[in-house]
Amino acid sequence: MKRSLLIILVIVFAVSMSLFSFACKTPTTGAEETTAAAAEKNPADFEIVYIVKADGIPWFDVSRAGLDQCAKDYGFKASTVGPPKADAALQAQMVEDYIAKGVDAIGVCPNDPASIEPVFEKANKAGILTFGHEGSTFKNVSYDIEAMNNQTFGESIMTKGIEVTGGKGGYVASVGFLTSVSHNEWVDAEIAYQQANAADFKNQLGYEKGSDRFEEGEDQNVAHDKILEFLKTYPDLTLVIGSPMTTGPAAGLAIEEKGLKGKLMFVGTGLPITIGKYLKSDTVQAGFFWDPWRVGYALGYVALNTWLGNPPKDGDPVLMPGDKALEGYDKIGIITNSNGGKVIFGQGQIMIDKANVDDWYKQFADYGWPQE
Repeated sequence: MKRSLLIILVIVFAVSMSLFSFACKTPTTGAEETTAAAAEKNPADFEIVYIVKADGIPWFDVSRAGLDQCAKDYGFKASTVGPPKADAALQAQMVEDYIAKGVDAIGVCPNDPASIEPVFEKANKAGILTFGHEGSTFKNVSYDIEAMNNQTFGESIMTKGIEVTGGKGGYVASVGFLTSVSHNEWVDAEIAYQQANAADFKNQLGYEKGSDRFEEGEDQNVAHDKILEFLKTYPDLTLVIGSPMTTGPAAGLAIEEKGLKGKLMFVGTGLPITIGKYLKSDTVQAGFFWDPWRVGYALGYVALNTWLGNPPKDGDPVLMPGDKALEGYDKIGIITNSNGGKVIFGQGQIMIDKANVDDWYKQFADYGWPQE
């Protein structure tokens, strides 16, 4: 059962402001216009659909629960759907279908961002708000919503890697695919941070962009075999860094097989279900991720308030009832990407290690996704 959950999981692993015109006779301030626009709309009339990479994946079931809770808290309608398999064309067709249904907002966690761009553009022209997650390069989007800044995430992983190795020896870093946007942005940040802060800690694959990282296809067996090859080729290898969730368990297995506990380290993405047992045995050192429940909640909050005419501003919190800030989103950042799309990011990255992994076993069980 665990293996089937992991296989499903790794399929996974691997915004626009409204304009207001001036009132006819009496000039109003921007704040007054925003308040008036919000007063004219009722949250009960708002509907958002979130189209995930594939239906039936536990990770997205947790994000659905977060979005549903936000909808319950604020009184709007929300649904989370996905194609029967992780297929970019099917996902794009679902966007088309919901454009035809006339929903107020569509969110997508894309299998391939490029395939969503034209249908998002069509949605925008139809007056439908569009939101992304794991789509930080989107152009035709109201907002893309990320748990954290990708550069910060990558730097945090490398910081931990330098800490656990003492900056001695060298490392290799994986991506799912060379086209995986987030994975490659993390690795770019990791390498840049290492070069600036630990010059003697060498990338065993060199520093030529593209060949300076290895592609493992989000396949644990491929990752495992490549790690074994690297151990033969690079005697100074002391650290494996993983961007896909598949690299961590592959590294843990390789370390156990070769008796390299304490000599070869691993840091990178990981959940209790993927690396928990290796953390507990001190085989791997740290796993990084973000909470999908909080992402779902943030998506609902941002979408509703954008529709109400109160789009988020840099430094704003994502609020729960009682004006309580959502953990990790108490002060969001907003940037414009190189394509002109707006990206919201929180400070929602989470690190698990031997000391706190049991807390996260419990948290995911509370979400309805037991990982033991």
